[in-house]
This record gives sequence, C-alpha cells and structure tokens, in this order.
Amino acid sequence: MKNMKSKAIIWKELLDLSRDRKTLAAMILIPFIGLPAIALLASGLTQTQTTTVYIEVLDNNSNNIAKYISYQLIQYSKINGLRVNVTISNETPSSVYNLLLIIPKGFYENISSIDGVGTVYLKSLVGSLQSSEVESIIESIITQLENNIVTNRVQKLSNISGIKINTNNFLNPINIFTGYYLPSGKPASAAQVELSLSARLLEFSLFFVANPAIVFMGDSILGEKERKTLETLISTPSSKTSLIIGKMIASVIIGLITAIADSLGVIIYLSMIAQGELKLTAGLILVTFSVSALLVVMTAAIITPIVLRSSSVRSAQAMSYLIMMVALGIYFSTLFVDIQRLPYYIEDILLVIPFTHAALAVSNFVLGQYLNMGINFLVMIGFTLLGIYISIKTFDSERLILSK
Repeated sequence: MKNMKSKAIIWKELLDLSRDRKTLAAMILIPFIGLPAIALLASGLTQTQTTTVYIEVLDNNSNNIAKYISYQLIQYSKINGLRVNVTISNETPSSVYNLLLIIPKGFYENISSIDGVGTVYLKSLVGSLQSSEVESIIESIITQLENNIVTNRVQKLSNISGIKINTNNFLNPINIFTGYYLPSGKPASAAQVELSLSARLLEFSLFFVANPAIVFMGDSILGEKERKTLETLISTPSSKTSLIIGKMIASVIIGLITAIADSLGVIIYLSMIAQGELKLTAGLILVTFSVSALLVVMTAAIITPIVLRSSSVRSAQAMSYLIMMVALGIYFSTLFVDIQRLPYYIEDILLVIPFTHAALAVSNFVLGQYLNMGINFLVMIGFTLLGIYISIKTFDSERLILSK
C-alpha cells in the first residue's frame, strides 16, 4: 500500500513537470548544448588571435640567429595551435607588440668566444594570456640554441687538448629514468597515468551533478506550499514516509535527467578545451555515471531535512547554498590536491563530508583501489539512508504548513 501511495506521488510530480515542457527542455538542452558552445567560442576566439613578436637586432652579426629563432618560433607555434606574426628589424618598434626580443650589440662575439656570455632581453606585454605561451616557446628555442653553443665549445676544447670526449656524456653525466607506481606499490600502466588527469577533471564536474538535486528537492516540497496545494497533499491517506520517499524519488528522477545532460555537457566541454588530453575509458565513464547517480540520490536525501524545516523556497535555497559551497569547495580542491595525501587530521575532517567520497570513488577507480572505491559507495549509501531517516523522524506537517 505504501508503495502504491509513493508511486502516486511520484507520478503526480512527473506529470506536473511534463506539462511544463519548455522548462524540462531547457534543463536538459542548456547544459548539454551551452557548455560545448562555450568551448567552441573560446577555442574559436583563441584561434583568431595573433600574437605579435618583434625581434630587434642591434648586432649586425646576429641576423641569422634572429632568422633561426623566427623560423623555429613559427613552426612550434603551429604545432601548439598558436598564430604568431614575427617581425625582424634593427630599429626600435614604433607600435606595441605582444613580445619584444632584443639582441644587443656584441651578442654574436660573446657567444663565439670560448667563455663569453651573450645576453638577450625578452619583454612581454602585461595582461596577454597567449603571450605567456609564446614566451615559453621562445625561451625553449633559446635554450636549444644555448645547448648548441655549449656543445661546440666542448668540441673545440676537446680538439685543442687532444682528448676525445663524448660531448653528450660530458654535458649530461646523469640519466634520469622516470616511471609511475600505484599506492599499492605496483607499476602504473600508461592508461592509468593518462586517466589520472581525466579523473581530476571529472571529479570537479561532480559539482554540476549535485546542484540540480538541491534545487528540485526544495521546489518539490515547498513549492507545494507556495502554490497552496500542500495542505491538500498532506490530507491525503499517504503516510509521511510515502510522501517523503515519493517526493525524493521524483526529485531524483528529474535530477538524474538533468545530471546526465550536465555530465555529458561538461565532458564534451572538458574534451574540447583539453585538446585531446582528456582520456576516457568505458570503465571510467561507467564509474563516473554511477557516482553521479548515487550523488544525486544522496544530495536529495541530505537536503530534505533542511527543506522540511524551512518556511519557503527562498529560505531553503539560502540554507542549501551552504551545502552547495561545501560541495564546490571539495570538488574544486580535487583539481589541485590529493585528498589521500593530506595530513591525517585534515583528511579525517574531509571524510566526514559526504561529497568527498564521490570524488574519492572516481580517483580510487583510476588508482586500482577497488576496495576503497566500494567503501566510498557504501559511505554514500549510508549518508543517503541517514538523510531519509532524519527526514522521516523530523517531519512535522503542522509546522511545515504554519511556518512563515
């Protein structure tokens, strides 16, 4: 009987939403289309932007060096998807450029001597994001040029001294072999290394999943009050358990639909701005969607006791804002820190927060810690059941109706 009453409430909620097709379509299409559109806009604007570079050559013997830097800069910029316009001249620029490279007089003479030091001046226009990328390329080219000069000097000294020297071994006496390993101590596969960055981005995207459940749950219950239909609903034979479960399930269904659209939109957006760096596997996608689904349910369960003790949709949203900020703080932090590597007293505090376990479930999957991932799922289920229990025990229909 309780199941039938809960189903009736769920059906009522979904029927009400289905009548407002424009709202339903907007909830699904805006994140799914809007986020990729933003990525396209940002990418398009970036590709249309040209970084201007002015190479001022004050040393007549360094013209070939300037041409070499210019050629390498154009080639590397193309590889990185950047557009540059390079000007080489022996005169001071008459207009503003994004980057100014000055090769002073005597530069070639200094780098040609056995112990001379050549100096160049690289100036970047303040506030230009793309200039910093091109500046890094120029610094890399100059480093390559520097290595060539050092190699030539070693060869000269070798010829003078009559001692045969392996130039590469002489300049690089230490080899570094890098690798990766998992917390279990086992070597990490190439796929796991690539997925680690993707996991961080997907953990951050969980915030967009939690948000709809907060909004829908508040409107589902308190919206009835503002529409003057709450008394009628409570006066029906439905028990408070059926009422809460029915409202929660309806909000979860709506939240899941929006969450799937949000998740797909965020994944497409991140894939576009990451320029191929976002690696996804069927397993990671499945785990992320499973975490997202459980996160929607858990969020609805956590927010329900707050909604039941609020007097209006606005007051519930004000209280829910704190929940949203906690979730945002957790998921934003995962971009920069490893929660498992934090000091134990900080990690213990974060583990008390239910949203932490959603992020940890994704990262534990990538790290191959499947037992820990299972524990994260169980903790989220535990918080869900706790939220439902508190909601049922604290539900006061008279207070909910009379509160202002």
